[in-house]
Amino acid sequence: MKENYVPNDVFKFRLKLKPYIDIQNITVFTKPFPKPWNDNYDISKDLSLEEKEKLIQNKYFTKEKIIELKQILIDNINSMDNPFDIYCTDVDGNYNVTQEQLFEF
Repeated sequence: MKENYVPNDVFKFRLKLKPYIDIQNITVFTKPFPKPWNDNYDISKDLSLEEKEKLIQNKYFTKEKIIELKQILIDNINSMDNPFDIYCTDVDGNYNVTQEQLFEF
């Protein structure tokens, strides 16, 4: 059976989450890392600042913590009327679509 294609305009949109939808800064308090002037300091266990950050990040943000943070983000999104920035990225026309496929406005 032959499809009955109809004239049409096409609008393509991109949706992005609004940039201010995020979780606030998370502060993680730890006991101090050993300092060179401390007794029993072992230089072989000395870590760079980057290594310290990575260590805390990997230990603190467990799978369970990530699930908890995702839920906070989901709740933030659900509380908004529209969490998206919506942009029209392309306008075209005359695709092979039927009357049933058209969005009626």
